[in-house]
Amino acid sequence: MLKILPSLLFFLPLFANGAEEPAESVPEKESTQQYAVTNNTSTTEELPAGQERDTKHFFRQCYIHVPPRVDDPNTLPVEQQPINIDAQKLYAIPSKLVYEEDVNLTQGNKNLSADKLTYYPEQEKIIAEGNVNFNDGQVTLFADVIDRQLTSNKTSLYQADYQFHGRGGRGDADKIYDNGDNLYELKNSSYSACPPGDNTWSIDSTTLYIDNKADTASAYNAILKIKDIPVFYLPYITYPISDKRKTGLLFPSFEFASSNGFTLSQPLYLNISENMDATITPTYMQNRGTQVAGQYRYLLDAGSGKIQGEYLADDKIYNESRYLYHWDHALSFASNWQFNLNYNHVSDDYYFTDIATEYGSRSANQLLQTASLKYNQNNWSSELEVRSFQILGNGDTPYEVVPKLSFNAYQPLNFHSLQLDWHSEISKFNHSDTDVYTGTRLHLEPKLSLPLYYNSLFVNTEFKYMLSFYQQDLSNATKYSRYDELSKTATRYLPSFKIHSGVNFERTLSILNNKYRQTLVPQIQYLYVPYQDQSAIGIYDSTAMQVDYYGLFRDNRFSGYDRIADANQITFGVSSSLINPQGQKKVRLAIGQNYYFSPSQIYVPDYSEDNNKSNTASRSSLISALDINFENDYFFHAGLAVDSNKGKLKSSNFTLEKRWANNTFAQLNYRYYANPEDEAWDIKINQLGTKVNWAMNSQWTSYLSYYYDVDYKHAYESIVGLKYQSCCWAINLSYDSYMQAYYGSEDSIKESYETENNFKLNFELTGLGGVGFSSGNQSLFDYGRPFYLQ
Repeated sequence: MLKILPSLLFFLPLFANGAEEPAESVPEKESTQQYAVTNNTSTTEELPAGQERDTKHFFRQCYIHVPPRVDDPNTLPVEQQPINIDAQKLYAIPSKLVYEEDVNLTQGNKNLSADKLTYYPEQEKIIAEGNVNFNDGQVTLFADVIDRQLTSNKTSLYQADYQFHGRGGRGDADKIYDNGDNLYELKNSSYSACPPGDNTWSIDSTTLYIDNKADTASAYNAILKIKDIPVFYLPYITYPISDKRKTGLLFPSFEFASSNGFTLSQPLYLNISENMDATITPTYMQNRGTQVAGQYRYLLDAGSGKIQGEYLADDKIYNESRYLYHWDHALSFASNWQFNLNYNHVSDDYYFTDIATEYGSRSANQLLQTASLKYNQNNWSSELEVRSFQILGNGDTPYEVVPKLSFNAYQPLNFHSLQLDWHSEISKFNHSDTDVYTGTRLHLEPKLSLPLYYNSLFVNTEFKYMLSFYQQDLSNATKYSRYDELSKTATRYLPSFKIHSGVNFERTLSILNNKYRQTLVPQIQYLYVPYQDQSAIGIYDSTAMQVDYYGLFRDNRFSGYDRIADANQITFGVSSSLINPQGQKKVRLAIGQNYYFSPSQIYVPDYSEDNNKSNTASRSSLISALDINFENDYFFHAGLAVDSNKGKLKSSNFTLEKRWANNTFAQLNYRYYANPEDEAWDIKINQLGTKVNWAMNSQWTSYLSYYYDVDYKHAYESIVGLKYQSCCWAINLSYDSYMQAYYGSEDSIKESYETENNFKLNFELTGLGGVGFSSGNQSLFDYGRPFYLQ
């Protein structure tokens, strides 16, 4: 008779939850991929730090009547744990032993209670009857009768109800049968993740099989019910009950949009092996046709990767096929070797505008295609790389790198902190156009540096010598007349000297009865690079870089090595911060500027125009940045770049944000950037925007996103939406209007750009996986947190 409680341990694996994280042996993916019948296509923006939904609070609110999960503190094996049985009555009659009235059996944290418990010695069987209740800290079971054969371990429960602890998940069954070999059968069962008393949705099935050896469950004649009304029928579904993945259908997703019309996606998950899986997703778009997408993920001992393909055979709007390819691969082998690949390609410029995909955004205008092989040692490394881009629109196509071989080394020298650095690379550049030049570049760059640090003072001194050799093919370079300046071979050798120093001052400061530690860090840097004519060298990968406060202290204002700016300049900068006793920076201000003893003569030419862009100014733009944190509720950031020679604003940005609890925030931001006067477009960015996410209460949330171009007087994007979320279901209604990708001329943008308008209605059953539900607040301009202060 004392075997009864250990035998009841089958309830724990029987009702093991299938909602676990994906297996570690498979590359990271949405947790939906481990279910055979579930899908959660929700995507959320980056939320302000500390403002994510409090899941513990949500659980307390929704599942207040669900008991908490309690793990068994007893470390002894089950067969060694003592068993206690209490009852008001105990009597023996021929062939059986009977406990009656308030029968209570305990072992560790497990408890079984019933009105009557009968033991049949000859048949080795026990029967618990009347208000049978079992609780082990993980699940609570109620049944009218429990019948168990002790010799065969076969058990039957009749009219059973179950409730998981510490989470949603409950249901009932007319009968639960255990065959004694980890296989269970539930007849006329139901399941719901809604809180007790809430019957918003449930899944009923005539037969449910649970195989604990295979960690799978299979349901026949499954019916999804909403408020007891059948809405969806599945003749057969199968899903895992542990973290093991299972092949099968995922939940479909759907939406309504003005361009695509009604859209329905039905993913099929394939569990190929422990380290490989795939998802095939046909998507029907009413106005375009049917797209098929396939994703393959793999995890090897040395690395992992993901391959995605999407194909729309005949777009009804474009009357042509459209596709996407993506391959991401990372491999580490033989201790010191690394191989990385990232390849992206789409059929046309408007793919990301028209078709939703996780592998690109509406604002994408170039796609990276690169592969690299790298070898690392403690003091040196080498890398072989090929790189190309797919340009969306009519922008200039960059050069392909086929390939680049680099070598880097570092060696401390036995004199204070003196160190030697070496960088070298050889690169071959090709181009898809046939009327431009191509070439090969060899660049060598040894550097000596002496970084010295004291209590509050630092002095860093650097000397490097840059040698560059070019071999250029000009035989077909006829696109621009200025190609005539180029030479088939070119050599450049330039020394560079830099000394950078700063002091950190601190003091205690009291402002409005609040104590702060104020820091003041003035910095000064001198940089010298002599001038050398570089007009014979083509432009392969160099461009002017935007400058912020820290960019004032760069060695070169151009990226790449095709242009190395001459410099005879001094840089002044100062930054100051207010730090509270908890170590938080509440205010930070930085301002700096370059002063030129002689103007820089090096520039990146625009071959489409005959102009000289050499720098004749005596100083750079005045750069400043300000960050303020008001009581952890208000955040302000501002950045400013002023051309102090002409007294004109070159760029500016500011963001003001107010935060409340429950991910409620309101943000106002402005961005301005003026292209140089000789650029094709006078204004690059002149944009005012706002984002609002307002939780009206624990269930209703409204959101707004609006971005307006002040110069062209049109809205880039407008989103407004309303979400309702209860403990059991959620709905999202949104309107989205945005400017489609535009690749025309500046003069005709106001007349030629097109706007896309979408109305979306999404629905989710909480705890069952999304049925097309998304956050709704999916934007071309994602939530940005441009604050230096945390």
